[in-house]
Amino acid sequence: MTTTITGDLIVEGALSAANILFGSVVMSPEVNTPTSVEVLFNHPNVPARDLLNPLPQPLPNVMVTAVSQEPWTKIRELGTRFSSASGVTIYIYRTNGVDTVVNWLSWQEPNL
Repeated sequence: MTTTITGDLIVEGALSAANILFGSVVMSPEVNTPTSVEVLFNHPNVPARDLLNPLPQPLPNVMVTAVSQEPWTKIRELGTRFSSASGVTIYIYRTNGVDTVVNWLSWQEPNL
């Protein structure tokens, strides 16, 4: 069932959707070296690849943010690579080796 909303939508309380996932990971970076960690997740409401349609399904969109007292001073770069329905690789580049909490948010086209 699909519902189209053409006006404003106000949601009070918790919002939940099977195609939106989020979490945190603690990264232990090497000094002045790109360091990666693989985050595994499963979007249970993502369409499976259609064998009759050879076009690939869109990849999940993933955003990351680091929890830091000195953003862009000690943390020089933060990004993702190899995003798929099963996970993503997060990279961090720090000028020191302090363990860093990285929050991630992933969303994927729902299977409507």
